[in-house]
Amino acid sequence: MANFSYTFWAETSNFVNINFLDRLLFSNSIFLGLTKFSDSTFEKSISFRNSYFKDLLDLQDIKLLGIMNFSNAEFLKDKGINITGFAFDADGAKVLGNTGKIAKFMYLNSLEGNETVLLNFIQNFRNLEQIYDANQLEYKTQKLRQKQLSAEIITTPYPDYWRVKFIQKIGQYLLLSILLLLSQYGTNFSLLLGIGLITIGYFGVLFWLLDRWRKRYPKPIIPKIYDIVCMVSSGVSLFSIGTIEIFNSAEYPLITLFCLSLLLIPIPLSIVTLIYQKGRYHDLMESSYFLLDGSMRQLQLLIVRLPVIPEFPFFRDRYTPLVWEKRWNWLNYYDFSLNNFLKLGFNDIRLRDQHLPGLISTLVWYQWILGSLYIALLLWTLSRTIPGLNLLIYLK
Repeated sequence: MANFSYTFWAETSNFVNINFLDRLLFSNSIFLGLTKFSDSTFEKSISFRNSYFKDLLDLQDIKLLGIMNFSNAEFLKDKGINITGFAFDADGAKVLGNTGKIAKFMYLNSLEGNETVLLNFIQNFRNLEQIYDANQLEYKTQKLRQKQLSAEIITTPYPDYWRVKFIQKIGQYLLLSILLLLSQYGTNFSLLLGIGLITIGYFGVLFWLLDRWRKRYPKPIIPKIYDIVCMVSSGVSLFSIGTIEIFNSAEYPLITLFCLSLLLIPIPLSIVTLIYQKGRYHDLMESSYFLLDGSMRQLQLLIVRLPVIPEFPFFRDRYTPLVWEKRWNWLNYYDFSLNNFLKLGFNDIRLRDQHLPGLISTLVWYQWILGSLYIALLLWTLSRTIPGLNLLIYLK
């Protein structure tokens, strides 16, 4: 056994291309310079417990047959451990470290040639039930893949722009970019929560606006001041909470908000603008577009629910228009938005199918589609962030 515990390394520490046959201890040591173990083999365990690294720890192309322990180790740089070419050469090989911290310091120069390295590290942390660290490496893997796709797209010659393979790369790059920005590739539930709050509040305000602010002349059909104050204040509150959540959890919050705005602003606002430009002259102008099932009031999970009223007359009799005069009626628009987006709500509120402008129906279905995609992304994220929710991710 080689014991270097409680040692101080002021300059570069060079252990390159060495075969360590026995245990190696660097516990409680301080490394101020570059620490190089590249191309070395560790047949037994190696410990860096409580050690401090001011510069890079280079583990490139090493072979590990035992246990490497980084418990309570500190790294000054985000890119503290180079794991390029790192090989787990035995079934008992493991890398240990503080949960939620160790993976932050690991990095690779490129994805090419390191797919197996990352898969092994991800599996290593999942076996140790360090889900956060496994997800951190998964996120870094996909960022490297995004970088790789970007380089391939940029270097593609112009004659190949119209080939199917190039178009597929563009699609893969866009999809991967969206997943990274909106959920950090299914590893960040808090980020998704912020996005959901903004979306539900945004569409709730739009539905309220279209339903309550219809015309001013000759007979005004507009909301009361109380309703306006309630909707504006609640909408701003939901947007603020969601934005704070995004800034606290996203790596690039401004770019994430920009990506979200591309989904929420162009199509919905275009629809709203067209509705007010054309005007509304249909029957039932003084009746709400939204119908409430008054037979029950309970928290409901409505996964298979569609936003339109049922066709069968027996069911239609249970639905009545929202009562605008009620003091808390403005909450129903958030409830409908929650129903339509997250398939969860307190009341069964549907869209009427008689004397309904087609553009309003289009807006409702647009949110429904976004909600279906959001639920898929949410379930995928939960399966990756909650241990035991999806046991398939633990299988090799």
